[in-house]
Amino acid sequence: IISGCGRAIVILGALLKSAREIHEMRTLGLWNYINSTGSIFLENVLACSFCTGIFTAQIFHLFEMQQHETLILAFTSLIGWGYMFFFIMPFRFTGPFVIMIYKMLFNDVLRFCIIYIIFLAGFSQSFFILFNENGFQGYISSIKQCFLGLLGDFDLDYYVGGKYPLTSVALLVLYVVVITILLLNLLIAMMGDTYADVKKSAKKLWHLERARIALDLENGISKSKRDLNFNKYWVDIQGERYLQVEQVNNDLNCPIDDETNDDD
Repeated sequence: IISGCGRAIVILGALLKSAREIHEMRTLGLWNYINSTGSIFLENVLACSFCTGIFTAQIFHLFEMQQHETLILAFTSLIGWGYMFFFIMPFRFTGPFVIMIYKMLFNDVLRFCIIYIIFLAGFSQSFFILFNENGFQGYISSIKQCFLGLLGDFDLDYYVGGKYPLTSVALLVLYVVVITILLLNLLIAMMGDTYADVKKSAKKLWHLERARIALDLENGISKSKRDLNFNKYWVDIQGERYLQVEQVNNDLNCPIDDETNDDD
């Protein structure tokens, strides 16, 4: 009974969230919805992925495909908890750090992964040929060995004991130098630059993301409710609409020091 009630609550929540996202697509237009940026993009991707995962899991449940249902629910649970980042982003204490993680993932880590996949495929195929492994499973095994080499977990005797030990060891050394020493340190350097950039303009970025979240919430309610006084987050000054932001001067709520010129 408890399991059934929990499943019903989750499905109902996914239906309500899907209805809200569809309403937002109609309000903004599909193209604007897809091309959103910042926190709105994060919210749209996580919300759509979560709802899709829940509905897909229920389809597998109806057809008694328990293994597929379990896999989908595992990823959906991760996405659901990741959705919490959207709710802690408006707060000054956590917002800048969420922005850092977002920029590092979609800029630095993404570029690193693209470059690394090219090297991984190349070295994996080289070792696949040198060790004369057959079939798709042999290539997957070669990829696994190269990936473990990225983490420093490789067996030197495995490469020495092959048919071409000198060539294998030389390629292994080249792989370690290029990937472990060069690319990983380059990734760390890029993350350091991203941290410095976000730290320099932390207050501006935080206000920007907070405004985006307010706009996203506004798009989710009807125009009649939007015009109510207690729902307004702006003030009208001489016919112009200005965003109303509460600024608290509290060092405990400022994990990242802003530059003095940010206040200008």
